[in-house]
Amino acid sequence: MAAVFAILTVSAASAPAGEPKTIVFVCQHGVVNSQMAAAYFNGAAQERGLPFRAISRGIDLYRSVPVRVQDGLALDGLEAANTPQQLTADDMIAADRVVAFDQIPPEQRGRADVTYWSGIPLGIDDYEATRDQIVQRIEALVPMLAAAAESAGDKAPLQLETKIPLGDINGRIDHLAVDLKRQRLFVAELGNDSVGVVDLAAHRLLRTITGLSEPQGVGYEPSTDTLYVANAGDGSVRLYEANEYKATGRIELGSDADNIRVDAAGKRVIVGFGSGGLAVLDPLTRSKVQSVPLKAHPESFQIDPETGRIFVNLPDARAVAVVDGASGKQLANWPLDKGGNFAMAIDRDRDRVLLVYRSPSELAAFSTDGKAVAIAETCGDVDDLFVDAKRGRIYVSCGGGYVDVFEIDGAAYRRIARLPTATGARTSLFVPEMDRLLVAVRAGAAGPAAIWVFKPMP
Repeated sequence: MAAVFAILTVSAASAPAGEPKTIVFVCQHGVVNSQMAAAYFNGAAQERGLPFRAISRGIDLYRSVPVRVQDGLALDGLEAANTPQQLTADDMIAADRVVAFDQIPPEQRGRADVTYWSGIPLGIDDYEATRDQIVQRIEALVPMLAAAAESAGDKAPLQLETKIPLGDINGRIDHLAVDLKRQRLFVAELGNDSVGVVDLAAHRLLRTITGLSEPQGVGYEPSTDTLYVANAGDGSVRLYEANEYKATGRIELGSDADNIRVDAAGKRVIVGFGSGGLAVLDPLTRSKVQSVPLKAHPESFQIDPETGRIFVNLPDARAVAVVDGASGKQLANWPLDKGGNFAMAIDRDRDRVLLVYRSPSELAAFSTDGKAVAIAETCGDVDDLFVDAKRGRIYVSCGGGYVDVFEIDGAAYRRIARLPTATGARTSLFVPEMDRLLVAVRAGAAGPAAIWVFKPMP
């Protein structure tokens, strides 16, 4: 298992010294999977010098660790983390993180936040297969915990406030939008052909809209109280009234309907689609009234509220297109020397356009006439970034499993924190009116699919 620990330690970030944090692994009887997970976790943490200690607990306790498990651990130079012990309320309260292989009854769980590692076989039946799956989960968990410990020590600028489960959905999650009047969040569950509707005030899933075709973009149009959903699978934009979410219309764009921007001032909805175009939709007639041609498929695009210009990321063309919002005429083309410019935001206070490259992973700032202002390294596989104008910060959400926070200092962008989320959690939404950053986390090693709610600090 030296190779396993090598993998874990290379991927982990440095963490500050201090009192060990307790990770509680829980399984039905506390003598097989939870013992294995605690032992392998402790081995990885010790090798890396991380301030974590894992313990094993059982829901319905057995009194001895099976010989097969003891022998398997011994072959890898490990031993059981502790004698078998019953899970208690004190364990849940004292834990910095709880990871369970089986459902913990409510009376034992209390109000603790539990991450479930489902689908892993019982180690006594196939020790090696179980070990390999557990180690893979630990490989994802260790760097997240290390980064969290590092950020906590630095007084993190974002505080994880709550996690809102999205129900039994799997696969990729795409973009988010909000209905401020009702405090509802819309989640494009692309891999599940659905849209989740989340009650942000009550911190719960309200309902799921099904029967979609790879939904990518969502947008709420307030003047007609309508939810718009753009579908990559069939190129349609589907409309729903925004109370009971009954279907009220459908607009065909041909193919790959993607990002949606609601221009409330202009009373229009704009959708990127196809091999290169923006569709301008009229909310009153529920029809396409204009099509703006582009030389490649548009990813994130932003509307400048002062000038009406639309800045459009064209990653396949390695360019940013600048379009006149009224006429649809292209005003400029900014060639880029790097690739993967999917995410974009406008910094209105400084008249800058911000974008993030995926290759290499860098945040770039431009003046609105296309002149380069600054560049800074960031985390990988970015799909969203936002400006927190109140604090002079930038939030970047990365599929690599982090949110990077940058502080704006004149023309410089200085990263002040890297906060762990989960692998694949690359889409997010900053809602200034609620002062919250919402990150979409797909089902995986971090647990079931959920919206993680971060509160900016201070």
